[in-house]
Amino acid sequence: MLEMLSPTAGDLVRFAATVVKVRRELTRAMKDNPAIAKARAVDIFCAPPAAARRAPNIERLKHDTQRFFGWKSAQWASFEAPVKALLASALRSQLVHDGYKVQCYHWLPSHAAPTAKPRASAGRMLLCHGWEGYGLNFALLIAKALEAGYEVHTFDHLAHGASEGTLSGLPRVLDTLLTVAQHIHMQHGAIDVLMGHSLGGAAVSWAAAHRAITPSSVVLLAPFYDTYELSAQWAKVHLLSDEVRQLLQQGLEEASGKTFDDFMPPALAALYNKQPKLRTLIVHDRADMITNYRHSAELAKLSPHIQLHTARKLGHIAVLADEACADVVMDFVQNTM
Repeated sequence: MLEMLSPTAGDLVRFAATVVKVRRELTRAMKDNPAIAKARAVDIFCAPPAAARRAPNIERLKHDTQRFFGWKSAQWASFEAPVKALLASALRSQLVHDGYKVQCYHWLPSHAAPTAKPRASAGRMLLCHGWEGYGLNFALLIAKALEAGYEVHTFDHLAHGASEGTLSGLPRVLDTLLTVAQHIHMQHGAIDVLMGHSLGGAAVSWAAAHRAITPSSVVLLAPFYDTYELSAQWAKVHLLSDEVRQLLQQGLEEASGKTFDDFMPPALAALYNKQPKLRTLIVHDRADMITNYRHSAELAKLSPHIQLHTARKLGHIAVLADEACADVVMDFVQNTM
C-alpha cells in the first residue's frame, strides 16, 4: 500500500487487519496443502488494494498529488486546468487482454486537431505506470510531451484505474504492456519512446532489453528490480515463514516463465550492451523507500549506454511530478530521437 509511506491511523488499522487475515489463511493452507498455499500466496501478493481500482478522474488526481506528490493547494490550483484539459482531450479506447478490458488513453500532438488525421509528430510515446498507479500519473510529462509535438499513449493496468480485473503483479504488467504496444504498433505505428515508472519501469526495461518492443529511447523512472527483496519483505511483514516465501517465489516464476534474476541489473545490462543504439535514461532518487537506487546505479555502471540522473529529496512517486526531472526527461528524449 502506497498509503503506508505516510500512513494515517486508519491505514495502520486496515493494514494490521490484513496482516492477521493473510497470516491466518496461509498458515492454515500450509498445514493442509502447500500447493494451495502457493497459489493463494501468489494471488494475494498480486492483488492490488481496492483503492487502486478507482477511476482516474479529477478528484483522484487532486487527492494523489496532495497525498503522494506533497503538493499544496496552491500548487494543485495552478495545475488543475491543464489536467482537466488533458482528461478532456484524451482519446479513450479499450482492448482486451487475458479476458479483461484494458483502458487506454491516446493524445495527439498539440499541433494536431482531434478530428483530423494527425500531421507528422516528433515521435510516439508509450507510458507504463506502476503498482497502484494509473496512466494519468504521467500528467506533467504528458503535457510537456504534447507541447513538444509528441503523440502519447498510456493505459491503466489490469486491476488499476478504469481497467478490469482483480490481479496484477509484474508478469501481468509485462504481458499487458506487450499487448498494448502491439496494438499501438498495428494501429498507429512504431513506438519511439518507451517510458515506465516503478513496476512499470521493470516491465519497460525487460521489454526493451529483450527487444520485445523496439523504441529509439527508454526512460525508467524509479524502476523496480528486486522481487527477491520485495517477496522477503512481504513475507516478513505478514509474519510468514521462509517456506511460504520460497513457495511464493516458485509460484511467481512458474506463472511468468521468468526468474527474478531476469529483472536484475546484471541480466538486463548484458542485453542492453548488445544494443548500442538504444539509449536509456534512469531517473531515481537516492532516498527512494520503495525501489533501491543502488540497483539503478549498478545498471548504469554495467552498461555504458545507460545514463543515470539522480533526483534529490523526491522519494519514489514525486519524480513523476517534478518539473526539473520532467525537463531532464524531455531533453534526453528530444536529443536521442
